[in-house]
Amino acid sequence: MSGAHIALYDPEGHLNGEFPLDRASHERMVKAVLGWPADPVPRPADLEQITLRLTGAAHVVADDVRHAAEQLTDGHTARTLAAAVLAEARHRLAAAPQDTVGCAQGHARLVRTLYEHLDHLTEAAPRRPVRTRGGA
Repeated sequence: MSGAHIALYDPEGHLNGEFPLDRASHERMVKAVLGWPADPVPRPADLEQITLRLTGAAHVVADDVRHAAEQLTDGHTARTLAAAVLAEARHRLAAAPQDTVGCAQGHARLVRTLYEHLDHLTEAAPRRPVRTRGGA
């Protein structure tokens, strides 16, 4: 199965850091979900699966945002903003997913927002100094 990607549902984040993010597929899904026409509405079973995939993606990207924010110095504006974004993400992801278009689109917007903050954090500076084994 070379070149194939598998999206995993992992709401508790047990697999965080185990697999590289498939950002391109996440972004395609976000674009598709946010571009849905008002009619016809996808079947509830399809909505449930899409929402579960977006939920798993949001958890993984949130973990990357958290890690990137930890690399910034204390008090850095981007780190403070990331903390607020992560708190909102935790709140939104704590609710049970529903098989509605609104829920799927809400999760799609959350994934998009988390990626935007991840990009901002990876561009932000200054970073914490890297410590060597000698303690210097």
